Amino acid sequence: MRTNRMTERIAFVSYESKKVNGVPVDGVLVKHMTVWAEVPKVPIREANDPQTKLGTRKDSPTFLVRFLTAEEIQPNWRIQWRGKEYQITGLDPDYERRDLTTITAKVVS
Repeated sequence: MRTNRMTERIAFVSYESKKVNGVPVDGVLVKHMTVWAEVPKVPIREANDPQTKLGTRKDSPTFLVRFLTAEEIQPNWRIQWRGKEYQITGLDPDYERRDLTTITAKVVS
């Protein structure tokens, strides 16, 4: 495992329904855990919207985290990193070596 390259701190969060003073409230932020991660590449792609003819940038980083974490990472969670929130698009745990989990994500608009 390459822990010396894990220099970025990321947080896993989700939005759940909870009761506040007996009233159900949707979209309450729940912070699950923070972990150290390696971010080897942050591809930024430009795409043209055919209707408006404007270019948009798509930010989709790859995060490498330890295989064993305090909680099992769920695909419906989101990642907070450097002031932005990312939706998990792919979760690839390495069951053979059991050292890293690769997470692909895209920025939430």
